[in-house]
Amino acid sequence: MATLISKHSSNFAAEMGLRLTHNILRVKNPSELIQFYQNNFGMEHIEISTPPLPYKVNIVGYTKNYDANFNEASNILHPPTLLEFHYDDSSTTPSSFVNCGASQVYWKIGITLHDVDYARKFLQSKRVHVGEASQFEDIGYVCHLKDPNNFCIELLQHDFEQKFKAKTNTSDKQLPKDKFPLGYPCCIGQITLQANDIDKTQRFYQDLLGMKLLSIQELPMFGFTLYFFAWTHENPPKSDIKDATINREWLWKRPYTTIEIRHFHSSRQIPPFRDLKQNEIGFEGIRIMCNDLNMFIGKMKADSIPFEESNGTYGKEIIIRDPDNVPIYVSQNKSER
Repeated sequence: MATLISKHSSNFAAEMGLRLTHNILRVKNPSELIQFYQNNFGMEHIEISTPPLPYKVNIVGYTKNYDANFNEASNILHPPTLLEFHYDDSSTTPSSFVNCGASQVYWKIGITLHDVDYARKFLQSKRVHVGEASQFEDIGYVCHLKDPNNFCIELLQHDFEQKFKAKTNTSDKQLPKDKFPLGYPCCIGQITLQANDIDKTQRFYQDLLGMKLLSIQELPMFGFTLYFFAWTHENPPKSDIKDATINREWLWKRPYTTIEIRHFHSSRQIPPFRDLKQNEIGFEGIRIMCNDLNMFIGKMKADSIPFEESNGTYGKEIIIRDPDNVPIYVSQNKSER
């Protein structure tokens, strides 16, 4: 039954042109954040027209997709996922940092790139504190840092450490490109959330929203499993989505963003998302867009999915919530990008 529902939902997702477009964060000192992502990661500050809102909006991110060979990717791909910063004067002295952290419902964004060590050296030259890089099990070669608002960023290398070292010892070694601050094109590869009930969460993202489950990565010695969902027509190289090598390195090279869900095997509970108060900063949700918002609303009504209607960054929107209460803001596809 689940397979039939998933297939039907995938068709609906394709018909609706569903795409993951923004990671929404309530911030302080937006100008400092914008400079941080521009100067250190080569992101752009994207000007948009917003309706009158009780807060200011800034959009930051990459405007082009690149393939693993650093060529601009096909324009049939969705535009890259962006960071959507919300700011109001009352959040300049926040009382707390909400929904964010390694034990909270929102953990981090992952930025995928060719050479983590090169990126670390560049960031350190800019006096950005970056943790040590290491090969984490058979998941990936990673390191972590935080932006000026304390939001966590993971740098995730396309290739495992040993494979990358083998490549750099051959004539195929890729040389850094001057136009990219970190030496190579980057992608917001993951938005990492944490879930308490993985069955309900999988049904929400896969069966309701029609996302494809691309990879399941089990880490029993650490007590958790990772699940990666995306709207894509691509399939992993191997049909076994628990494959530990080829599929994982393939996944880190995708020029689009996945929703990564971490689920702990024990009874450990992740606090559900809570809406931010006026003087708080933190994670506010994710934004998706569709071709026909009214049709999407009809689908939610038919499936008895509760939603709220509001006016937001892109005008009329609805808000649905995943099983951990994370808001999914659904807007009409726009053509400003």
